[in-house]
Amino acid sequence: MHYTRISADCHIDLPWLPPDLFAANASAAMKDRMPHVAEGPDGPYWTCKNGGSFGLVNGVGPSGQKYVPGQHHRVDVMAATGLYEDGKKGIRRVSDPHLRAGDQDRDGVQAEVIYGILGAATRLGDHEAATEMFHIYNDWLADFCRHYPDRYIGLACLPYGDIDAAVKEVYRVAKLGLRGMELSCSWDMEPMWHPVWEPLWAAMDDVALPLHFHTFPSLPPGRLDRQTGLTRRAAFFTVVSGFQMNLVNILAAVIGSAVLERFPNMRIAFGESGIGWLPYALDRMDFE
Repeated sequence: MHYTRISADCHIDLPWLPPDLFAANASAAMKDRMPHVAEGPDGPYWTCKNGGSFGLVNGVGPSGQKYVPGQHHRVDVMAATGLYEDGKKGIRRVSDPHLRAGDQDRDGVQAEVIYGILGAATRLGDHEAATEMFHIYNDWLADFCRHYPDRYIGLACLPYGDIDAAVKEVYRVAKLGLRGMELSCSWDMEPMWHPVWEPLWAAMDDVALPLHFHTFPSLPPGRLDRQTGLTRRAAFFTVVSGFQMNLVNILAAVIGSAVLERFPNMRIAFGESGIGWLPYALDRMDFE
């Protein structure tokens, strides 16, 4: 294929996945701990054992919000193609490989790097179940990408909070034919200069696939939601202004602990990170 435009930060969000994907493929012990679809006041929505919501089925964005015309220009553009109306009919253009390829053609895009469902782990609130959920998603994603391997660069989701489980999944998904992986990060994770990460670096070096990091919240879950009025507005403004630059903590840790020198097959990519802060960060590192 001749590539003229590749989208480097696309997504398949959980609300657009097949409604029975997780419950149908989980082990017997895990079935009731998996995300599943239930009926709600605005229609079917994704939920889980703890009552948390993953959003409306085929809803807007990673949180599956209800589509409200005029609220967001880019969403309106997608709605104009019939995306959300199709979703109400059970036509999942986002997660159907053939229909998605048609939307690529509409947009003049030949290939996509596709990020996954990492944010769902926080809402699930169950590390063990989240590991099973990622395992199921990665299997599904590998099958999805096989339909158009020259167009879909799907990133396997690695478990958060269990480095041993993440290492096992690295070796497992490398055999599935996926071409990269993404690691879930959190405001409270062990800094990546810490030796606890060494097994993950070694595994990524062994499989010689890129490791992707996406932007992640800088506040504990619910901290922003507890604010009201002008305080909430100020907190939201602060988070939005700086959240992409949170990745400097990963960049500096990886460089400072010589990960790339010690593991020469390691390749790291940052998604939705912007680039304006990068020259300043590298300049600061040169003078420290």
